[in-house]
Amino acid sequence: MSLFSWFLFGLTVVLDVFGQTAFKLGLDRIGDGAEGAAFWRAVASSPWVIAGFLGYCLEAASWMYVLGHAPLSIVGPMAALSYVGAVMTGRLFLGERPRARRWIGAGLVTLGAGLVGASLG
Repeated sequence: MSLFSWFLFGLTVVLDVFGQTAFKLGLDRIGDGAEGAAFWRAVASSPWVIAGFLGYCLEAASWMYVLGHAPLSIVGPMAALSYVGAVMTGRLFLGERPRARRWIGAGLVTLGAGLVGASLG
C-alpha cells in the first residue's frame, strides 16, 4: 500500500469522526422541540449538519481510492479506528464522560486494528 493510500485511509478515519461529531453538534442545537417538517428544515439548514454531510462526501471519495489500492481485509477492519475517535471527540468536544469500560473497549479496538495493519506482509 502506498504512502498516499495510507494518507487517504487516515483521512477517511478523521472525516468519519468529523462527520459524526458535526452531525451531533448540529442536532444538539436543534434540540427536542422541533418535530416533523420543522425538524427536517432545521436539519437541512444547520451549518454543522451540512459540514458533516460534506465531510462524509469527501470521505466516500477517499475511501473509494483506498479500496481501489488496498486489500479490503486490511483497511476494512482498520476503519474501526473511527470508533476510538468517536469516544475521544465525545469526551473532548461534547463534554461526554465515558466510563472506564468504554475506554478499555476503545483501546481493544485500537489494538485489534493495529494487529490487522501489522499483518500487511
